[in-house]
Amino acid sequence: MPDTEGVEPKTMTIGTNNVFEVGCVSQALKIGDNNVIESKADVGRNVILTSGCIIGACCQVNTCEVIPENTVIYGSGCMRRVQTERPQPQTLQLDFLMKILPNYHHLKKTVKGTATPAKN
Repeated sequence: MPDTEGVEPKTMTIGTNNVFEVGCVSQALKIGDNNVIESKADVGRNVILTSGCIIGACCQVNTCEVIPENTVIYGSGCMRRVQTERPQPQTLQLDFLMKILPNYHHLKKTVKGTATPAKN
């Protein structure tokens, strides 16, 4: 693309144990650990998400800022508060998915095709 000539690509850094729910959009270049971005939430490119944050369903954060640790953004007005405790890790959800998903993931065996000569 002509608009991107000479522009170096930027790396997106995502920590561990983050949950990205269905329909969320995260363009943040730095995301810490143990964050939850709920359904249809939108995190902009200029946001730095530290650790233990929860971005509520349908909330938009498009400002140029660093979200402090353990911040919860919630409600239709995208109100904010800081949790007194770190959020629980999502290990139970991960364990559940590791047990359930193989039951619904069906692999198809490939069939080796025999080459048939073309007829004239």
